[in-house]
Formats: sequence, C-alpha cells, structure tokens
Amino acid sequence: MTYPSSLSLYKEILDTAHLKKIIEVAKLKPTIPTGFPHCTPTGNTKEYIYEPFEWWTSGFFPGSLWAVKERLTKTDVVGLDENELNALAEDWKTRLEPHQFNTDTHDIGFLIMPAFWREYQLNRSKKAGEIIVQAAKSLMTRWSDTVQAFRSWTTTTSKRYNFDNPESDFLVIIDNMMNLDLLYAASIITGDSTYADHATKHADTTMKNQFRDDYSSYHLIVFDSKTGTKKIGLTCQGYSDSSCWSRGQAWALYGYASVYKYTKNPKYLEFAEKLADYFLSRVENGAVFWDFDAPKPCILDISAAMIACSGLLLICELRNDLKYKSKVDTILDFTMSHAATSSDSVVILDHSTVNNNATANHRIYDSGLVYADYYFLEVGNRLLDMNLLN
Repeated sequence: MTYPSSLSLYKEILDTAHLKKIIEVAKLKPTIPTGFPHCTPTGNTKEYIYEPFEWWTSGFFPGSLWAVKERLTKTDVVGLDENELNALAEDWKTRLEPHQFNTDTHDIGFLIMPAFWREYQLNRSKKAGEIIVQAAKSLMTRWSDTVQAFRSWTTTTSKRYNFDNPESDFLVIIDNMMNLDLLYAASIITGDSTYADHATKHADTTMKNQFRDDYSSYHLIVFDSKTGTKKIGLTCQGYSDSSCWSRGQAWALYGYASVYKYTKNPKYLEFAEKLADYFLSRVENGAVFWDFDAPKPCILDISAAMIACSGLLLICELRNDLKYKSKVDTILDFTMSHAATSSDSVVILDHSTVNNNATANHRIYDSGLVYADYYFLEVGNRLLDMNLLN
C-alpha cells in the first residue's frame, strides 16, 4: 500500500471501519468470566484471548471505546449507532470501577485513565473524577520515601532471576512513567499538589537511574529497599540486559512528554526529545522491531510503534511545531502497509510483541494486541487535534 501524501495516509488511519471493529468486539461475550480482550493467537487475528479482570491491560479495551466516543466529538463519523456506542462504553468502563481501590499494582493508571480520564474530559463527570482520585490514593500506597519512587512490581521471577523479597529489593520498570498521568490528573481534579509532586519525584529518580549515556532505557531497575541505592539494570521483556527494548523506550519518551505537559519544566521536554531521537535513530524504514538490538531478521512490535507515534505527536503539540511529523508518517505508512488486518479480524493491527525474552516464563509475540489498537486510535485523535487533515 503506497500513500501519495500524508493526507491519504491519515484518511486511511481515520477510516470508520476501524471504529466499527472496536464496537463489534464490545458486543461479544468474553470467553472467561469478567474477562477483557488482551491479545490474539500468533497467526490468527480473528479471535481474542481474554485475560481476567485483574490483568494490567484490562483498561485498554474500555479506553478504546471511549477513544471512539472522543473521535465523534472531533469529526463527523457516518454509520455508527451513537446510542449503542454510549451504552457499550459505559458498560465496559463500569466493569473497571473496583480497580480504584487496587493497591497491588502500579498499573492502576493503565487500568483507570484510558476510560475514566476521557470521560472526565468529555463530560466533567463527578463520579469519574472521584474514581480517578481514589485510584491515585491507591497508587500512593506504593511510594517509597527511601527510593523516591513508586514500586512497580512487588516481586518478579524468570528462568534466570528471582526477586521475591520486597524488603530487600525495590523494583521499578520503565512502564511506570505512563502511570504518572493518574497522579497529575488527581491534582488537577482536587487542587492538591501532593499527587503531582510525587509523580515528578518519580520521574526525576527514573531519569537518574533508568537510562544509559546514549539515552536508551533499561526495562527494570532493582533498588535496595533499605538504602535506595541502585543495584542493577535488567530486562524482562527485551532481548538482553544491555539491549534497548523498543516498547520500553516508547513508554519513556511518551512519559516524559506527559511530565512536561503537566509541569511545564523544559528539562522534561528536552529529555523526552532525546529519548525520541534515540528511538527514531533505531527505526528502520518505518519498522519498529521488538528490541532494537535483537539479531535481524526479527519480529516487529507494532504496539511500540503506536505508543511512540502518539508520544511523538504529543511532543509536536507541546512544541507547537511538526518536528517529528515526517518520522511519524514513515512509521504509520509502514504500519498500515504491513500490520493492518482484514475486515473480519477482531483487532485493527497485527504483529505486536508482548514478551519475546528467551528466559521469560510466558512468551507472546507477533500477535494482535489490545493496546496497539488503543494507541492507534489515540494517534488518529491526535491527528485531528493537530488539524492535519485541513
């Protein structure tokens, strides 16, 4: 598929058929009780594998429905039953409400924000605001004054390591940068800066410890729980401890752009751009591989590509320029040419990778993935916000 211009590429990205896929999946009965769409089997985009309510990705499918609702406020969409969409979005979002009290995960931001923050921004819903604030209170229980960060995982194990003692090991993963939005939102809603202050402190700790001199990122940093000292940098889902896992780098560039959005401190935007420049230096003709240092040929991670594209467009919005537009176009062009699925698929995009580390307990690769679609929809909404179809 060749696009003669950005305009025709963007029109393909904004095709109503993508929105209808989300709605059709929303009408299906989960294959497990209280299940949420997660990924598709490798080589089969026609059925979802569902994960239980507790799984960290549960917020993305309800978030996709709310991203579709958001789309309707930005442009004319023909052929959708808005009443049906509203009922489905409300139903799937409501299933997430118990997570506001979940203190067992740092991913409460991923679980709550995709749907509830969109609802709050669209409707100024008092209930949505209350749920966001309670979720932020739950995340605050994972704060360590010693480390000056939020605990990501309490424990983790693979075929080569075992960190099972939270009294000695404090685990922080780069993904946690994306959960800080929850805390900034809580400060906006309440006027209490405590949440935002802690989010910014976490960003500073991560900035000092989670990156190499070339601005590539570690997936996991293990700190000493008692002293706050950094022990080691590792990977859990990438190729090796010394490699750059592409989705982690995407989380990082997007996360620091968000910190700048809320704080307006230019050091965070400058850092986000350095992370973005590194990411883009490793993209090959629009292809984002699952790990930039994995031996080639290797599998893609379209979810990393979509997270990065949304983050890159956010940087452009914050800078009020189109610094990264041509690079984003190249990635999107590759994605639509190589990963767009057939009309009878349950996902919009294929060829994402959850975890392909050789020592992982469970490897999932080259599949459709719920958050690849979520960030793809977000990219479309950003393109509309930036008036790039005019």
